[in-house]
Amino acid sequence: MKAAVITGLRSRILSLERHASRRDPSSQPDDAGTSSRRWSWELGCPSFDELLPRGLETNSVHEIKGTPSALGGASAGDWMAAIGFAARLAVRRLDALSEMRAPDAASRGAPPRAARPWVLWCWPKALAGEFGAPSAAGLAHLGLDPSRLLIIETARASEALNAVEESLKASSLAVVIGVLNEIELTPARRLSLAAGETATPCLLITHPSSEPVGATATRWRVARMPSAEHRFDPRAPGAARVSATLERCRARPASAAWPSLLLEWCDETRRFGLASGVADLPSQTRGTASGTVAATVRTC
Repeated sequence: MKAAVITGLRSRILSLERHASRRDPSSQPDDAGTSSRRWSWELGCPSFDELLPRGLETNSVHEIKGTPSALGGASAGDWMAAIGFAARLAVRRLDALSEMRAPDAASRGAPPRAARPWVLWCWPKALAGEFGAPSAAGLAHLGLDPSRLLIIETARASEALNAVEESLKASSLAVVIGVLNEIELTPARRLSLAAGETATPCLLITHPSSEPVGATATRWRVARMPSAEHRFDPRAPGAARVSATLERCRARPASAAWPSLLLEWCDETRRFGLASGVADLPSQTRGTASGTVAATVRTC
């Protein structure tokens, strides 16, 4: 009897998730009857974007985990790699919304620049005290307007989780960013369903050594890497770089077998690209022991 109940619940949840996925505007058919990616939310790096058949689904939860530098533990730098990656994905989300809304506003005779959407950042005070508040100047440099950022700090992790779930039900948010140590399966499914109802994406940053969160559309593993060389000042850091691995892709499971890629963020174009500067290396030297592939294209 218990097994039958569990099987029935799993079928019901799967049916709900499938129903929610049809609400994703980026996956609706265009006039030709084919799936359009015109307004999809992507990294800007073709090597990764080709692995995501519908881009980053706007009606789903996406988990981002740093790479632990110690067995069972993680440094602040490991967390920051994931947090920085999430912040840049939020910038990409805002840019995608801006591109989507500009033609609509113009067709109504309104100014092409629509009202800027909000981004919500939520975490418990324990993590906020450990890592410090987000830098307004740093976020503005990335392209995320600090005046449109809502920050919620809660006394307990459970309250932060509840705040993330309730925030996902607000259609006025461009993206919800949650920073938590871990999330169990049942609350993770609630987050997934809440995101599906309003097509508000959720970026979850979890402890690098914790168990993966269930019910996510994608899961990313991010490792900090030395920055690129500055093109004008050899003493200054250049473009930020990370090693990124797509560990889970619900829409195309085979994409999770793709090796890690060395990504470089361009502040001018606000997009990710494969790290440049290794074009002349032999192909057998473009990897590392961890399997990271450093390919060769310009990012700006």
